[in-house]
Amino acid sequence: MTPMRQVVLLLLSFCLLLPKANAETSETTEAIVLQRDGLSHLIQYMDNHPELFARETGVTELLNRVQRQQILDVWSLYLNYMSALNELTDQTGDYRALSGPARKYRYHEHVMAFNSHYRFGMEFTRRISHDPELTDWLNTPHPDLNLPKNFYLRFSSELLSDWMTDRFDHLNASVSIDPDYPQSEIMQADLNHISHLDRMELLTEHTLRTIRRTAYNTYYPLQKGVARGMGKVKLWRINHTLITPQQALAFSYQLEPGDFYLTRKEWRLTNIGIPGFWTHSAMYIGTPEERNRYFDTPEVDEWLEQQGYSSFEAMLQSVSSEYARHPGVDEQGQIRVLEALDAGVIFNSIETSMDADGVAVFRPLTTRLEKAKAIAEAFHFTGRPYDFHFDFDSDTALVCSELIYKAYQPSDEQDGVSFPLNRAVGRKMLTPNEIAQWYTETAGTDEQQIELVMFVDSNEAEGVAFQSSADAFMTSWQRSDWYFLQQSARPTTSLASAQNTKQDSELD
Repeated sequence: MTPMRQVVLLLLSFCLLLPKANAETSETTEAIVLQRDGLSHLIQYMDNHPELFARETGVTELLNRVQRQQILDVWSLYLNYMSALNELTDQTGDYRALSGPARKYRYHEHVMAFNSHYRFGMEFTRRISHDPELTDWLNTPHPDLNLPKNFYLRFSSELLSDWMTDRFDHLNASVSIDPDYPQSEIMQADLNHISHLDRMELLTEHTLRTIRRTAYNTYYPLQKGVARGMGKVKLWRINHTLITPQQALAFSYQLEPGDFYLTRKEWRLTNIGIPGFWTHSAMYIGTPEERNRYFDTPEVDEWLEQQGYSSFEAMLQSVSSEYARHPGVDEQGQIRVLEALDAGVIFNSIETSMDADGVAVFRPLTTRLEKAKAIAEAFHFTGRPYDFHFDFDSDTALVCSELIYKAYQPSDEQDGVSFPLNRAVGRKMLTPNEIAQWYTETAGTDEQQIELVMFVDSNEAEGVAFQSSADAFMTSWQRSDWYFLQQSARPTTSLASAQNTKQDSELD
């Protein structure tokens, strides 16, 4: 359990207590102060964690899964406090039925509850709205918290609405804070904070974001449909790639669990729209037998015991219900791969996954324990849809390279691999081709974090795929989409075939 989750549960146990509708006025005031103090401490917590809530504009690093859970814990507790204040605002609206000093006292409570809600709504929104990754995460549906899709958008839209602004202005234009009211200093403090917030900037930014979101949502269904349609179109060599299923299986015997690879399929219409030569990536997870042998180390055993599992296989089945009920095979062979395709994050055989014309296999330069953690992390994403937004900020849906990135993303629990993120059309992104470029630029330096295990090239004229050299790979990321039509004769390299395999039992 994260420290923030412990704080959340502790605070929830005694801070979210509302008075009954017929409670004494003093109890209502105390309840308002209690929720307000909770929100004040929560905002202070956010300010004490700039790595989560005050990242620089244009930052490319993504939040990891543990950090996202911390943010979700804050969001959940914040909503509980705000909901309590909202209910107290409604309860104190009965001042209209009172008269004399009781009416005035109740009215002060009403204004205090509303202003506290309004202030901390502004405070929270100001800290969230500048970071697209935070807003995307809070707009993600969270069924365990009963939060539907775009809940933050709805929350902030109501908070920054003309109606809410007018209500605040009206309430505070007609009230004169009575110094005899026991919480007059708190009321004045909230007014002072609100006056120093740039409400106009927040309102303007929200309006612009809403316009952009509306325009994108109008375009998105078309984008998604076109992308899916293009992905199925092949201009030549229909239903035929140069790497055969037998070759793909042969390659798998040189792979280790935790490896990942890039692929290229020629003649695909989508190649025109995907930047770079390498257009897809996948993670090699191996068979259960391979994983059992590969991860049979004291370090992995100790880690599994700490997590409460008797075996790595038990952990994976617990993490992924998709895996727990999977038959373990597809039409081509035994499951060895996890990848994000238009069908979502799914398991495939190596024969199905390497149905391509080129492959580059990489191995992270890290320990077996770190690879076990990466595979377990990747299994968290199984069953999620493909991300036609191509947006790394959200992990509700994923693209192929995002799965690799987030599986190895460093965190407090994982050293991982620090893949670089770039920006394209305003979004954080890492394409398969950029992974190839990154390897080329860091190979042989202190910054190298992955190594090339195998490069499978192909020759269109001869209609064959073959294992090529590391030197030949180094410039592959610079190839044009029509490189295969400009190829010279195939180098004198033996073809990769099933005869090159090692027996499964020899893997260690």
